[in-house]
Amino acid sequence: MQTRGTLPHVILSACGEDVRLCTSCWQCEDSTTPEMDLTLGELMQAVVRDEDRALTSRTLWACDPLLDGGLRCQQGIDLPAVIHALRQEAVRRGLAGGDTQSFAGKSA
Repeated sequence: MQTRGTLPHVILSACGEDVRLCTSCWQCEDSTTPEMDLTLGELMQAVVRDEDRALTSRTLWACDPLLDGGLRCQQGIDLPAVIHALRQEAVRRGLAGGDTQSFAGKSA
């Protein structure tokens, strides 16, 4: 399937957030829930590196408790907007895994 560009470009186009500003700070690196296979920081770095695992990771569908709990990026990246854009791209590419049912009606 033809993509619309690299993940950083897709995210920038979809929500205006430049994930390349991510500095892999401790806040996201330590952010995980039992259902996640990557930390939120690992997910963000996978996006920066344009890795497909950013779109197939369980973390993409299981990180809502962290975002709902007020986790904020020190670089000012709107994490819920990035996650929402990633979920849309995963669905568009047919790579959506995990709990897509809870995403169906949710917007970031």
